Amino acid sequence: MGDLGRLLTAMVTPYREDGEVDPAGARKLARLLVENGNDGVVVTGTTGEAPLLSDEEKYALWAEVKQELGEATVVAGAGTNDTRHSIHLARLAERAGADAILAVVPYYLKPSQEGIFQHFRAIAESTSLPVILYNVPGRVGTGMTVETILRCAELRNVVGNKEANGDLRHTAAVMEAAPGFKIWSGNDNDNFHLWCMGAWGAISVTAHIVARQQRAMLEAVLAGRLPEAAAIHRALCRVTDACFLNGSPSTIRYVLRQLGFAIGAPRLPVVEPDEATGAKVMAELRRHRLDVPVPA
Repeated sequence: MGDLGRLLTAMVTPYREDGEVDPAGARKLARLLVENGNDGVVVTGTTGEAPLLSDEEKYALWAEVKQELGEATVVAGAGTNDTRHSIHLARLAERAGADAILAVVPYYLKPSQEGIFQHFRAIAESTSLPVILYNVPGRVGTGMTVETILRCAELRNVVGNKEANGDLRHTAAVMEAAPGFKIWSGNDNDNFHLWCMGAWGAISVTAHIVARQQRAMLEAVLAGRLPEAAAIHRALCRVTDACFLNGSPSTIRYVLRQLGFAIGAPRLPVVEPDEATGAKVMAELRRHRLDVPVPA
């Protein structure tokens, strides 16, 4: 199993004007993201509005984007709160050519730690693909303990965790106990801190627009140039705050559309920021250098 890349964008899902998924638009956006500093993309994660997509739409997106990117990494967001459905999606992702799957802690049901472990074990045993866990208690209602993550890390093809619990001590304990287990930061404002602790990379929302700066920060950390990395981090915190001002994926979709990306309107219940909030978002972003060209 390869390293899957350090910097991956949790990519939005482009829609056509009629609200249908736009596979050609997804190919174009994924290519642009890789050309602008990403090692690859996560397709149909939370930022890609996974709960609002059919299985057929997900499969088409995985297959189209992988065909477009070739050697670059495509991680399929294949987790749901239903273990059987997640297994079905993992097998579809494998058939579509994805390089790995991202599987989230089951949401809404708030299973026990044993239930969470059994969920991930069943998914991992159903596929030959590498599995990245996604620990995001703020969205799903419950989180994994250190002990549960370490149990999952012993599964043959569970290779890492997208960590978005905001608890650096928790993540430090995982890293100390399982140094070969990869941690991708799942909160953009935690990237610097987790990378300084030895985390592998990030699965990022703001890498849609500042991937080169994130990569420069990561390379500075790896080279031990911490003051340089910290300066980049301080500036990017304001970018991140702006890109989450109306929540995610609402705000980043709005930002991309304002920058000229033809990704269409989000699907309900996701709605773009109102005029006043949108103005605040773009006013902040205009104070910063972005890493993406504005499409014609």
